[in-house]
Amino acid sequence: MKSLILVTTVALIAAVATSIAAEPPPLAQSQETTAVQAVAAAFIDDWNRHDMKRFAGLFADDAQFVNVIGLWWHSRAEIQEQHEALHATRMRISHLVATETAVHLLRPDVAVVHIRWELTGDTGIDGVTLPTRRGVMSLVTVRAGRKWQIASAQNTDVIPLPNLPLAK
Repeated sequence: MKSLILVTTVALIAAVATSIAAEPPPLAQSQETTAVQAVAAAFIDDWNRHDMKRFAGLFADDAQFVNVIGLWWHSRAEIQEQHEALHATRMRISHLVATETAVHLLRPDVAVVHIRWELTGDTGIDGVTLPTRRGVMSLVTVRAGRKWQIASAQNTDVIPLPNLPLAK
């Protein structure tokens, strides 16, 4: 009987240890939200530093990114390559500001982030600085271990629709 209890105890300890080693327990909800907000802040900071290698490091290897004109990129490498091309040309002096950020935890390891943004310094394809742009970005972030990464991004320019009554 004692050996059965000993074997059962050892097996239970091994199972718990394996479970703990495989996946760290989630942080408290406020800590998870803070960690996800840090990813959003790093997105803005890396953009403004024009450091697209670091920017791309925020994304999962198999991340997806749909930009404001509907181009769809299918990996961290492609996201980096396309943003490097943009920041070598029309976005080379751009400055991005988050005017509002909201995090919604869907599960302890998945969160959606919405960022309302303003962009200045876009020189367009002909090199002439364009007016301030405004938009909203949606990020789906996932936690792998303790690190949050962007799995999917959708960026949208907010533009006035024609033939609508003026706001009162």
